[in-house]
Amino acid sequence: MRRALFITIVILIALPAIAQETAQETAPETITPDQLWTAMLHGNQQFVAGKITYDHLKEERKLFREHQLPPITVLACSDSRVPPELVFNQSLGALFVIRTAGNVADEFGLGSIEYAIANGYTKLIVVLGHENCGAVTASLGGGDPGTSSLKALATRIRSSFIGIPYDPKDAANVRKAVEANTRASAAQLLAGSALIRDAVATGKVKIMTAYYDLDEGNVKNVD
Repeated sequence: MRRALFITIVILIALPAIAQETAQETAPETITPDQLWTAMLHGNQQFVAGKITYDHLKEERKLFREHQLPPITVLACSDSRVPPELVFNQSLGALFVIRTAGNVADEFGLGSIEYAIANGYTKLIVVLGHENCGAVTASLGGGDPGTSSLKALATRIRSSFIGIPYDPKDAANVRKAVEANTRASAAQLLAGSALIRDAVATGKVKIMTAYYDLDEGNVKNVD
């Protein structure tokens, strides 16, 4: 009973679009990944319009002091221009965020996502790429970076460049590479983790891939 109440509070406070559209008629446990994604896109449109507000932070800090149950995990790039909480207009308690350059997940990123699933948090995983990603653009340059860690990152990203030329000066080519890397990052979550794979196969969790436009602030699905 307490868990159900807590889920309801998370939905009402952290995901207001879901609350308006479904909370009156749907049990919290049956909120679907697609409904969560709709709420995320609604929040993004508020961000695009410049109408985001965080005026309940004091109450939220108290609410989430002892517990969390974020229904959405976001694997995003570390780029300072793409903070998921702002991009999707979500406050405390809504998002479980993993950020690395190029939005790729190593074993620690996989472990973080597994933690969120194993604890019953996550229903939706969003892999978020973005326009002019520096890590992807640098990887398109073709040269090896100066450290072993950077080389490992570039090698991972380049593994998605099937049929994409090494040309970082062509904006259309960079976008293709970003989208390809985003899709590959989602596929690597499945390939690298039996726990994630099983959660997706059983319908417990859904993975969405998305692309963020720096100019307009819009988020769109990557097919």
